[in-house]
Amino acid sequence: MKMIYGVLFYSGGLLPGVDEFIAIPAFLCYNHQPEVMYTMELTDIFLLYNAHPPLDYEIKDTSHGASDFRQAIIVDWGAEKRVIKITCNAFTTAHRVEGWRQTIEAYRALGYYCPRIVPSRTGSISETLEYNGRQCVVFAEEFSIYQTAEQFGRERTRKNGRYIFHDDAIRMTARAAAARLDCADYPSAWCILECFDPSEPDDEVMECALGFKKIMDEEVSRYQERFQRIWDTFLENKERLSRVYRDLPTSVFQADPNDSNILLDCDLRFMGVLDFNISGRETVLNMLFRDAFINFDEEIPEEAENNRFYVEGISERNFAIFTENLLLAKEIYPFTQAEIEAAPMLYRYLRPFWWYTLHALARDKGDLSKVDRILSWIENDQTREIDFQRILA
Repeated sequence: MKMIYGVLFYSGGLLPGVDEFIAIPAFLCYNHQPEVMYTMELTDIFLLYNAHPPLDYEIKDTSHGASDFRQAIIVDWGAEKRVIKITCNAFTTAHRVEGWRQTIEAYRALGYYCPRIVPSRTGSISETLEYNGRQCVVFAEEFSIYQTAEQFGRERTRKNGRYIFHDDAIRMTARAAAARLDCADYPSAWCILECFDPSEPDDEVMECALGFKKIMDEEVSRYQERFQRIWDTFLENKERLSRVYRDLPTSVFQADPNDSNILLDCDLRFMGVLDFNISGRETVLNMLFRDAFINFDEEIPEEAENNRFYVEGISERNFAIFTENLLLAKEIYPFTQAEIEAAPMLYRYLRPFWWYTLHALARDKGDLSKVDRILSWIENDQTREIDFQRILA
């Protein structure tokens, strides 16, 4: 017989004369109360999903600073593998994990392979417990039967400077848009005019814009008058956008289709996507714009990514790809007239202070000729005339 947390457990139940014992956390033998906090070790967490100790496991720390703790643990029990995720941050809650589960099922219904979130042995989709001194949300996913594009390597997944899954990724987002999914009541990480993370005061665009403004105000005095005009134009456009934005169509999106999440089969065919932790409800136009901006291609090497402002012709080339991506999305998603009318305002809100604009300024603020080029890039995008009626109608 074996004592587990002071309670005896038998594989056949609490019956005398049974020789085999299965270890499970003590709290599982009582009425499970999700609101109760349990302090647990890693071995205890494994027992939430399988009665037997694993043959092997691998811990991957994907944390983003002290306030965003994340561990993904690939656990191998031989007959099955799971990815157990342990998270402590402001946006991972039991409610959102359930929403992620429903979003995964919605994407599967659209024909895409997505590893499912699986319940614990208590039947719960997630568990809240104390781990390493933190209050964590724990949930588990199936181990993917396909590899990510990143695992295949860029030498195999890129052709002529373009990811081979480019068009399929755009189409996947467009199909989710056309389905008008409603399985989440919280925003995606790409949201604007609201916050994804309840602990943050601004959306990601405004956060980057304020960071850019801080550098200009405190460290680049030469262009103050010019930048003030840029800033005033940005705020005026934001105000106009805010009047119409909340009435635009929405759906629910995975919201992170990059090469570390895109799944391909052994013949490099697009199969689906994993990792829904920044998924959520999103304005369709915003989500399709974000995917169209990303482009899924990298003719500019990563190490030179922030040099785009200084390369002749790159701005127009990027805009041409952005347009091509929207035309591809339009084959599946029919844009409304309200979206077409809002498109110029959204473009002028998203583009000027995109994260790479902030990063480039932070790096090159001491070179006034480069600051001038960055400001010219912003001014060009703020005043660019775009015939969205032709592109989206």
